[in-house]
Amino acid sequence: MAWMRRAVYEWMMAEEDEAERHWHEVLVVDDERNIRDAISHLLTFQASTARSANDGNQAIAHLLDGYRPCLILLDLTMPGMDGPAFRSAQQALADCVKIPVVIVSGREDGQDVAALLGGCAFLKKPVRPTTLLAAVERHCRFQRTE
Repeated sequence: MAWMRRAVYEWMMAEEDEAERHWHEVLVVDDERNIRDAISHLLTFQASTARSANDGNQAIAHLLDGYRPCLILLDLTMPGMDGPAFRSAQQALADCVKIPVVIVSGREDGQDVAALLGGCAFLKKPVRPTTLLAAVERHCRFQRTE
């Protein structure tokens, strides 16, 4: 069903320039399935697609397989490879260094950790859908032009 929404979106945007037609590809990294699913569904209905990972190891595997999202939404606290470890591994991949990362966490020190990790933004859980969507628009590495 997501492919159909994407096809309709691309058809509607056919008259616009290339920057306007960008379809956001977002990697959602969170160990809580309900959060991953909710964010993925929200993005799907807003001219985006999402791939999800339940920890940093799975997210790195996506990147190693060649997936290049325009943005990564990253939780900090996860079993296995946590957010800081993922960020370190991501930065070791030369062609993934410039993918922006928005930290989405319920940690009280999340803002400070996001700054230390070089995150482009911090969103405190629970995050409002409008706030999340605005962050995707603002921080996607392929900005749409107005």
